[in-house]
Amino acid sequence: MLSLLKKSGGDKTAPQTIPWRPDFRDFSRLPDTKTVRTDFFINFAAVAVTLAVALFVAHREWNIASLKSSLADVESRITTTAPQSERAQANYARFVAEQKKFNEAYDLVRDPFRFGEFLVHLGEILPPGIFVRRVDFRGPGQSVSVIGVVPGLDAAASDVASNFVRQLQTDPVLGVHFESVSLTNLGRNVEESSLNLELVFTFKKAPAAKK
Repeated sequence: MLSLLKKSGGDKTAPQTIPWRPDFRDFSRLPDTKTVRTDFFINFAAVAVTLAVALFVAHREWNIASLKSSLADVESRITTTAPQSERAQANYARFVAEQKKFNEAYDLVRDPFRFGEFLVHLGEILPPGIFVRRVDFRGPGQSVSVIGVVPGLDAAASDVASNFVRQLQTDPVLGVHFESVSLTNLGRNVEESSLNLELVFTFKKAPAAKK
């Protein structure tokens, strides 16, 4: 029994090993004992950046392709509708021309001015001492010219002409049709010892046609 409890001296010739102990001063030789290794985060960040760049490039290319498709569609529609647009413009131009002719004809029909009535009224208000030699009517919407004579070459004859102009300018009947009455000429006629006067009656402008 004693021989069994006795420690064996062992084989002194066996090689002896030095137990391993990390050198905490050399960080490069220390094992990576973190739950998630640092290399994993680096790889994940690189993959994320690559995916982001790829998505950005793909989105931009998709937008460019969409714009090209839209542009091609618009150009196709322009090409298709161009003849129709040209015909519409030509028809509108003809319509404007015909409308102008119609308005002019309608103005002639609806014009309440009667030249005969004008002559009668002018004779009724013509003061003594003034003689009318000619009346020119250039058509509806134009003007009426009255050529007259005032006997005498003195200031009194000139006053008669001026008073007659003011009378015409304030006449309510004439004011319905004419915008203004002006004395465009007052000349001395020595041979006839008279003043030659010329009056112009300007019609009121017709209201602009509604578009």
